[in-house]
Amino acid sequence: MVFVTGKGGTGKTTVAAALALLAARAGKRVLAVDVEAKGDLAAALGGGAVRFTPQALQRGIYAIALQAEESFQEYLGLYFKVPRLARMTPLARVFDFIATGVPGPRDMLVVGKIAYEERRRDKSGRPAWDIIIVDAASSGHVVSHLAAARAMLTLVRGGVIHSQVEWIDELVRDDSRSTVLLTALPEEMPVVEAIELGARLRSEAGISVSGCVLNRMVLVSVSPSQRRLAAALNRDSDAEEVRHRLGGDPAPFVESVQLASQLHDRSAEYARQLRAGLPAPVVPVPLETASRSGLAMARAVADALAKDGT
Repeated sequence: MVFVTGKGGTGKTTVAAALALLAARAGKRVLAVDVEAKGDLAAALGGGAVRFTPQALQRGIYAIALQAEESFQEYLGLYFKVPRLARMTPLARVFDFIATGVPGPRDMLVVGKIAYEERRRDKSGRPAWDIIIVDAASSGHVVSHLAAARAMLTLVRGGVIHSQVEWIDELVRDDSRSTVLLTALPEEMPVVEAIELGARLRSEAGISVSGCVLNRMVLVSVSPSQRRLAAALNRDSDAEEVRHRLGGDPAPFVESVQLASQLHDRSAEYARQLRAGLPAPVVPVPLETASRSGLAMARAVADALAKDGT
């Protein structure tokens, strides 16, 4: 299970879709999970809205959208054999409130459904999925999701619920079966939040962070000779022929060279800060200047990750 998370706007949904595409290219059976059920992950994989049951989006890729209510119904049916009709009683409504209204149990239902899919087997006895890619909650909520099982263990001391929560907690904290991939941008707040989130996930949820994808990096540097040329165009009266070829005032060209240089230097500096504060690999993804979205953007990020090879 790979939980992809980060500050909102850092591209976590696109990265989750890109990982699913890469896994499918490698012949894996992939389950893509949209925790917040907004439909963004399905759109990034070229599909429409998905529901609680797995739906095929691409070859080898299935997707589900999580709903606390649906998770609760499935939980009652699987472990307590409670049919849906029985849930129309007043007592069932009390259980609904506890399960979907109180933060701890609600978070537990989200993680529990993902853990159930990890444990599920097909008719031949092999795992239903080779890899589960989770478009997890953003950095403000993902810790409570992943630490929910640990928190519930302090509340439920015995019985069937305790045993179920215990194996989910063990699964989440097993480095060979679960990990987190962070996303960030080469900007101050996303980098700071990624470093802090990595520390919180280790200390509060006991889950490993395998790396961080640093999106929208300006990786192409401006050479000294290019800078000198731009400066000469801005002041050299002998560059009239070049000005003519540029079609007018060279100022926009000069400013673009200066901006590219500043963005490259800034990207490199934030990458250094992230590597210094996060004990995990940092994978740069270049700034995509083409107008792409959805599946096209996910494929471009997948190609960039594959090219990096980390």
